[in-house]
Amino acid sequence: MEATCIDNVFGEMSYKHRWCKKQSISMFGEDWTITIAAKAYSGKPITEEQQKAYSYFMNNEKRMMDTVGEQLKSYVNENLSSLAEYWISARTIVNISELAQMVTPKTLLFKQDGTTIMLLDCVWDIEGGMAVKLAPNIVVGSQDLFL
Repeated sequence: MEATCIDNVFGEMSYKHRWCKKQSISMFGEDWTITIAAKAYSGKPITEEQQKAYSYFMNNEKRMMDTVGEQLKSYVNENLSSLAEYWISARTIVNISELAQMVTPKTLLFKQDGTTIMLLDCVWDIEGGMAVKLAPNIVVGSQDLFL
């Protein structure tokens, strides 16, 4: 049986290797249902840093999701030649909305120190996926760099 908690910032969360819940976000001009996850070991409680980071996200969601889009657009456009090795239809991205055909947002992860990372599936790295670290600084790369 999964453990559950009602966190005063995150709301109702379930525990299975981490605290999580489903939530809708808007990104790339579309609505997505993603997992909101707070990393925790052995069912330990959600940290104050995670609560602050989630609160910040909720108050700045549009700006943060726009940042993910801009960062991914730049990443793709700057790395077209290397992406083309794995992604046959690699092309320059003109509009952020084009990303909806290339990446699927899956999880917004809040590490125990408040680090915030958007994890995405993508057409050019089907096994590994992409990640955009949003806080404390912005970094784009494969998921294995952040997990």
